[in-house]
Amino acid sequence: MNRLTIIASLAIAAAVPITTVSAGPDHADKPKMKHHDAPKPINRMCPVGKEPIDPEAGTFMYKGHAIGTCCPGCREDFMAWDEKKRDEFVALALAHKEPGEAHKAVAAAAKKAPAWSDPYPLGTCPVSGEPLGEMGDPIIKKYNGREIRFCCKKCVGRFEKDLKASMKKVDEAIIKDQMRYYPLQTCPVSGEPLAEDGEDNAVNFVYGNRLVRLCCNMCKKKFKADPQKYIAELDKATADAQRKDYPLNTCPVSGEQLGEMGDPVEVVVAGRLVRLCCNMCKPKLMANPKPFLDKLDAAWQAKGMYMPEADEHHGMDDDHDGDMHGMKGMHHDDAEHDDHGDHDDD
Repeated sequence: MNRLTIIASLAIAAAVPITTVSAGPDHADKPKMKHHDAPKPINRMCPVGKEPIDPEAGTFMYKGHAIGTCCPGCREDFMAWDEKKRDEFVALALAHKEPGEAHKAVAAAAKKAPAWSDPYPLGTCPVSGEPLGEMGDPIIKKYNGREIRFCCKKCVGRFEKDLKASMKKVDEAIIKDQMRYYPLQTCPVSGEPLAEDGEDNAVNFVYGNRLVRLCCNMCKKKFKADPQKYIAELDKATADAQRKDYPLNTCPVSGEQLGEMGDPVEVVVAGRLVRLCCNMCKPKLMANPKPFLDKLDAAWQAKGMYMPEADEHHGMDDDHDGDMHGMKGMHHDDAEHDDHGDHDDD
């Protein structure tokens, strides 16, 4: 090899980088998986929450299958199931028959809005009993247009597991809360008295988060045929009954003196007359009525009027794992609950 050839060979070798590959186990032929290479989840609905899976919650592997969830906590709940139940979910997901798909009836109900509805009037989650807002903004769901609020996504699935029973317990809480404010002694449909010989014979049911008292079940169909008409009559009776002794002279939303901006705006929410300084305060009231209703309730009670029933102690489950803990111990109203107003399909 002549001198020029040797120099050329050395120049080429210097230009080509040399890569050293270790044969150790940490350098096996397994390239690092990029995010877009992650396996696609086999399921569309969370196995625990029955909600659509959230990509931000990530996935985890189970027997070679990627499982998605609606929130990170559902992974632990899934793995706490026995193996047979986990395997059944995988089989259903692979067949596109996962349990969450059965909730299409719930979604359909949410799109079928009633003619009228009040906002959700309770201050606690109907499943956990936790005060709404302590875990962030409440989760808002609608069933036939009727608003229900939850403390977290996990509680939505538990509520919808037996929707009719869950709604019944919410109804019981609303009936107990609104009964003391109810203004009528006669049926708004028939005009018949709700009591006979001193005995209350009324049929209590909840329509759009509002307590309605009827003389009999036959009047329910007539009520539902034109609910706005009867709700308007109920609103007028409520306002007339509470206006004279109304306990606040300021707007519960703004704190402004009533009358300084013209005649007060009157709204009936959860069986209560609420007087506002102006129309601008109404959206704030309807968006989150509970704190303003609490202020109004306290003012009525300071006058010794519309006093609530003595509450039983309703213990909350520390592990946030119960079924309707917030409503446990709630007394059952004597009225019939065979029909739960606007969340039943007629």
